[in-house]
Order: sequence, then structure tokens, then C-alpha cells
Amino acid sequence: MKKLAAEFLTIVLGVLIALGVDGWRQDREELKVASEHLSDVTAELRGNLCTVERIRVRHMPRKFENLQTALNFLNDPQAEVADPAALLYAFARSTSLARPWLVDNQYQALQNSGNVRLVRKLEPDLRFSGLYESPDVLFSQDERIRGPYPIVINELIPAQMQSEFSQLKGYTRDAKAPVLVDDADLTRAIDAIRARRAELLPLARNEAAVATGRWYALTRMSEDLTAVIQQLARWDRSTVSLDEQLAECTSARQFRSAIPAQK
Repeated sequence: MKKLAAEFLTIVLGVLIALGVDGWRQDREELKVASEHLSDVTAELRGNLCTVERIRVRHMPRKFENLQTALNFLNDPQAEVADPAALLYAFARSTSLARPWLVDNQYQALQNSGNVRLVRKLEPDLRFSGLYESPDVLFSQDERIRGPYPIVINELIPAQMQSEFSQLKGYTRDAKAPVLVDDADLTRAIDAIRARRAELLPLARNEAAVATGRWYALTRMSEDLTAVIQQLARWDRSTVSLDEQLAECTSARQFRSAIPAQK
């Protein structure tokens, strides 16, 4: 009887040990899968932060500078214009408003894999959805108040200048759109803008409100992305510090070679 009990106990212990080993192996495998997801998403978030910072640090200051030039002219209807082309350039560029196009391939792969629960075991407080949904939430607020300023300004810029001023020009590297034939006397375009000062000044001020809101939205996105990337530091495979990457992303050389992040 004792021998039978000992054999039964040995079998039970063996089964429990086997189940424990299998459970340990499964936990290890799940942690490995979760870690791979977090590493992939961290790399994706780095790229998205780079996109946001390119616009915030490089594009937005130019937007403000050109809009300020337009406001200065509209506030002084008697202002002399030494360089009509430069002023028209400022007006054309004052209408631009880039929106970052966030990549979500790795985030969608995580969602579709059904492994979100595994990731939450490692980082229970981690929330990704807000990062990817923030452009729609934040930018919808300034897009809702944006007026017809860009349309009106484009109507006043001579057609032959669009090949150079088009906001979509940056999508190509060396190509240039055909130049249309239009009034070559740029002073007439300046006079047309001056004549519509009463209409354009309020529109330009509204554009300033939209641009300011866009700057705050981009700053919030940048802060949120940075915070999550720092939270995921132990899964970050990059050998370059975040500060170094951002410095490279926002450099003049990198910015000129990058396709504009508009959507």
C-alpha cells in the first residue's frame, strides 16, 4: 500500500513539474512575443515623432514668418514693395499648413495579432490608441475654424508662379510642373491684394489663429510621443539617442530631402 501511494505521489509530482515547465516555457514565449511587439512599435513611434518634429520645428516657423509678412503688408496699405516676387512668395507660403501622416503598421499588427493582453502584462499602464488618434482629435479643432484664406490668396497669385510655390512641389525631387502663361507684371498682383485688404486682413488673422492652434497640437503630440518612447526605453533597439535622432530629423539637410508629411 505504501509502495502504491509513493508511486502515485511520484506520478502526480511528475505531472505537476511537467505542467510547471510547460507553463514557464509558455510564459517565456509570450514575453518574447510581447517584447518584439514593443520593440517594433517603439521604432514606429520614433519615426512618427520625427515626422511631427519636422513640421513643428521646420515648417511652422516658416509658416509664422510668411504669415507675419502678409499681416504687415495688409496692415499698411501704403507700404512700398521693393520685391513683388518676394512678397507674393510670402503670401503663397502663408497659406501652407502641413499635417503629419503617422505610420501605424506596427500598431495595427499588434492589434490584429490579438497579443495586446501580452503587452499589457509588461506595461499595464501603456496606452497607444491616443497617440495614433491624436491628429484627428487635435487637428479637427483648428480645421473647423479655418476660413477661405488659402483659396482667396491662390486666386490672387499669378498662375505662372504656381509651379514654384505649390505646396505639393516637395513631393517630387527634381521634377517641376509646367509653367502656365499669365500676367507677367507682378505689381498688378500686388495691387490686387492691396485692393482687397479689407477682406484679406480678417482672413489672415483667422489663419493666424489656425496656425497657432496647429502649433499647440503638434507640441502636444510631440510631448505625448516622447513620453511613451521614454516609457518603452528598455525595448528600444535604436543605438541612437532620441535627442540625436530628432536633431537629424529637423536638420535643414534632412528636411529638404524628406517628403512632406501632409495628409
